[in-house]
Amino acid sequence: MRKQFLFLLFSFPLLIPMTAESQSVFPVSSWESLFQWAELDQTGFNTNPILRYTIVLNYGQYVHANFNNSIGLYSGLAVRNVGFIYDTDIPTKTIRRSYTLGIPLALKLGLFDKHFYVFSGGEYELLFHYKGKRWNSNDRNGTKIKDTEWFSAKTERFVPSWFIGIQFPRGFNVKYKMYLGDFLNLDYVGNDLGVPNVSFSDYTELKMHYISLCWQFRTDQWRKYVPVDKVADNN
Repeated sequence: MRKQFLFLLFSFPLLIPMTAESQSVFPVSSWESLFQWAELDQTGFNTNPILRYTIVLNYGQYVHANFNNSIGLYSGLAVRNVGFIYDTDIPTKTIRRSYTLGIPLALKLGLFDKHFYVFSGGEYELLFHYKGKRWNSNDRNGTKIKDTEWFSAKTERFVPSWFIGIQFPRGFNVKYKMYLGDFLNLDYVGNDLGVPNVSFSDYTELKMHYISLCWQFRTDQWRKYVPVDKVADNN
């Protein structure tokens, strides 16, 4: 399934006609705030997923290609803080997250001169820095157990996803993303948050989603968004 996903993701630009006269290529910078949740079931526990919000280190740098005023593509690189939170009836609260490095490819359709369009595509993300945290949910000041690892065996190394969104004038957009693979490595067995011989196969369902609110601007036109007198003062 992953091979089919990658083939479709990177081959559909070849189907779009392009002429030198209509092409416009430009860089875009973006910052996202993410509202994340997981559909989660764990054997032996009554789990209650909780909405997770992050704004820290959700940055993207993209290249947009407009073939005319209504059809285009974009791709690039994005770093995000992705994960989920849940309660159990023990009672404990658990957070599992990873920083990811993603390469998206999206088709966009709309009115580019009005800065209004819809977009949809896929992304492949490298999970490179994992962190887990657990504490008694009835004692906010109690001891927190933490695991932090680079390129952890507790997560999958790469995860594909699909997304769709709408771009509004003034640089704001809204996007929904659904992950198509497991976030955690369900074959992992070992120490986890202070407990030995934990098996992640206890997670019988783990589907991650998020909605992002994003502000973006053309990187080559950044002076439009910063007063010239302030730029001069900083030089």
